[in-house]
Amino acid sequence: MDFAVTDTNGLEQGFLNHCGVNITVGSENDFEIKIQNSLYDPKIHEKNCRFFCQDTEYGGIIRSLHPVTADNIVKLTGPTWRGLLNQRAISPGKNDYVYLNGEANAVLDSYIKKLGLSELFSVSGEDSGIAFNNYQVPLQSMLLDAFTEALNTVQARIAIQYKQGEANDKGYVLLRCVPITDHSENIELNEDGSVKLDILDYRNGTNHLICLGTGELTARKQVDLYAWPDGNIRKEPYYTGLDLIEEYYENTSADSLADLEEEGRKKLAEIMDYKELKISVIDTDLELGDIVGGRERITGISMTAPVIRKDLTVDGNGWVTMEYKLKGEE
Repeated sequence: MDFAVTDTNGLEQGFLNHCGVNITVGSENDFEIKIQNSLYDPKIHEKNCRFFCQDTEYGGIIRSLHPVTADNIVKLTGPTWRGLLNQRAISPGKNDYVYLNGEANAVLDSYIKKLGLSELFSVSGEDSGIAFNNYQVPLQSMLLDAFTEALNTVQARIAIQYKQGEANDKGYVLLRCVPITDHSENIELNEDGSVKLDILDYRNGTNHLICLGTGELTARKQVDLYAWPDGNIRKEPYYTGLDLIEEYYENTSADSLADLEEEGRKKLAEIMDYKELKISVIDTDLELGDIVGGRERITGISMTAPVIRKDLTVDGNGWVTMEYKLKGEE
């Protein structure tokens, strides 16, 4: 994989010579570039210089320079394009709810322009076929988080690509709202070939949470919540006998039964049965939000989970390794 580099004005200056690049998208949304000190050039390695791999989202803007190490390496770090989007509050001017309505690309474009990001980011003008219907953004949300969560409710995601400009012109980051791909429908991951697969089927979780609020003895507020095999939490029991696993949860700060139930549901979701799927080294190029499925051959255990993080590492020879983190993975 080859990277190009720009000057501080965003004008392309050729390929990036390096001895290692690591990019994380989906969580930290940052990168680290290692270059030999003899190759350091302030024109292309300074703050606000960009680096990118054409037509992918792998790249970012240099923000920090770290001194030469004992092995004569200079480190350059900064946010990826996702990282930049998440450095802007979606509603910095007021502490009130924001609601998203309309075709997703058009709504995203309006916020890119409103927040002054259109110098670098451009949103596709195509009709995505994805619409928001009065989605309420949580208070104090950052731009990327807000749209990621909003799109997740309609099984969609943000696709990102860096596009090279015309000759002697700046490139830009293209944003598009697109449907999530469910690979579990046509690709089953297993330990055949180059895939490293680990599935944990944890069945010793609590399935009856006794939630206690304010009050004394029989007058104390109480809500009983039950985990079901399909992963839902209900007020009716499913498990009985030796399969029943109970636990107390106390919350004397809950103002009402509704508050006690809401907090109790969060607690039970953390301690109930779960499945965990871990994968690394996979031939398929997955995107954040895409759903994958895995099956362990011996036990027959299977599950599906969405991709929430990608770690890309490129060595000095251009050799690429990719690791994925799935939802629910520690």
